Amino acid sequence: MVRLRPYRSAGWLALLLVLAGCGVFDPRDPEPPNTEAGTYVQPDAPDLVVENLRNAIAELNTQNYRRSLAEDMVFEPTALALAGTPALWPNWSRSEEVSYFTTLVEAAQAGQIRELRLSDTVEEIAEDRYVLEATYLLVVQHRRPDAPDSVQGRLLWQIEPDTDGLWHLQHWRDQELGSSASWSDLKAEFVQ
Repeated sequence: MVRLRPYRSAGWLALLLVLAGCGVFDPRDPEPPNTEAGTYVQPDAPDLVVENLRNAIAELNTQNYRRSLAEDMVFEPTALALAGTPALWPNWSRSEEVSYFTTLVEAAQAGQIRELRLSDTVEEIAEDRYVLEATYLLVVQHRRPDAPDSVQGRLLWQIEPDTDGLWHLQHWRDQELGSSASWSDLKAEFVQ
């Protein structure tokens, strides 16, 4: 049988009492949730892509904006934007889309309005495709005096599932409404 020497046992006992007095064994308060991820819902239904894009805009979250776009996303600008900057649009891809949005986020004013409103929506739903046509109003207040804070137009979003069953924005067509600045105009300002 092993016997502990009294001074060693007393040392361990003293150490345990000190640790217990310091609160090492007390339960901790929970840490706040990690908010860097923003509001993102796994897009296992096409309407969740729309929700994720709206949340990414409201939260200025570039990661969730990018996650909502298909790898081979196609964008068609308004006729006026195409005529104004024809060299910009033929190779527009997910990369340019993310670049524009990142630059917009960097220029956005903290604590100001950022939202995407959709109205007059028309939906077409199929097993492998969801098409949303809507009138949009996009408001993002920023520090660039040469670019509009508010744009409006009509969009057509074609949302499709990927091989993993998750849906992404595949094809985007923008149309102007009268002489108002469009989303294409905003993209042209912030991608450069």
